Amino acid sequence: MSGDDFSGESIVRNHVDAGGRSLDALVAEARATLDRDRIVLIRDFPLDPDRYLAFLGRFGTPLANYSSRSDLAKDDPHPQINRVKYKPKGQYVKQSVHYVGGELRPHSARSWCDPRPAYFAMLMVEPGWRDTPEGQRGESVVLAWRRLFEELAARDGETFEAHLAHLTGTPVTFEANNVREELSHLPLCYPLADAAGPLDLGVRMKQDIQDKLPGLRDQIADYEGYRRALDYVIENAAEEKFQACFPMDSGDLLLLDNNRFAHGRRKIVGERPQDGGTAVNNRELWSVTVA
Repeated sequence: MSGDDFSGESIVRNHVDAGGRSLDALVAEARATLDRDRIVLIRDFPLDPDRYLAFLGRFGTPLANYSSRSDLAKDDPHPQINRVKYKPKGQYVKQSVHYVGGELRPHSARSWCDPRPAYFAMLMVEPGWRDTPEGQRGESVVLAWRRLFEELAARDGETFEAHLAHLTGTPVTFEANNVREELSHLPLCYPLADAAGPLDLGVRMKQDIQDKLPGLRDQIADYEGYRRALDYVIENAAEEKFQACFPMDSGDLLLLDNNRFAHGRRKIVGERPQDGGTAVNNRELWSVTVA
């Protein structure tokens, strides 16, 4: 799904229903959609950790979640499931981007990790407050790298080609903020064995890669040119016209190709006054990375 039809509406329109289905039947239909579009939304999926992992296990190996490999607070429903939930200040010592209410710009799951994980999954448990302004409800964001690159190539020509040459020709190695795993030595944009075209590339985009970049200076021959190339891609990826955006409801399971798609979210309102005190948004999502 990299052409003109890529949108939040098309992802929702092509969803698969899980209600009352056997695991085999659900996997078969989800796989067919995933093979075609590289992304699939499943609705009415049971909010059960074991069922979630059994389903994902048909597509690969669910990896241990972030908090189980770090010194972040560990309150996850399973060692392979990462609970994404707003936490007020004072409820954590080390901060994760998943604890706060700010927007998460499009990024890859485990961008630092070798080998590259094949899939990323999100199961919405509780969507939280829906009476807040649009764009502040934690709407899910998905970016198709091929579509972005094809549109930039058509629009910017040689400028795009020069920037992409930096990002495909320079291997870089960086670490996670709170997790220690085997590290990738790939460029940020890398070829795929089953590429459908020259711009069907894998991308491993860390959410805060611009902040990490000065520490990678000794790995990059033309640092200033590389920095401009990275800024160019990130700034364009942040444009809403290149993104698919939609709210996920309870029981929505989104499974996507982690090489070809980035994921993120709009802002959420984490706290607000209520009955003389402070109410905390109970939005909760379970994410899993699949190798």
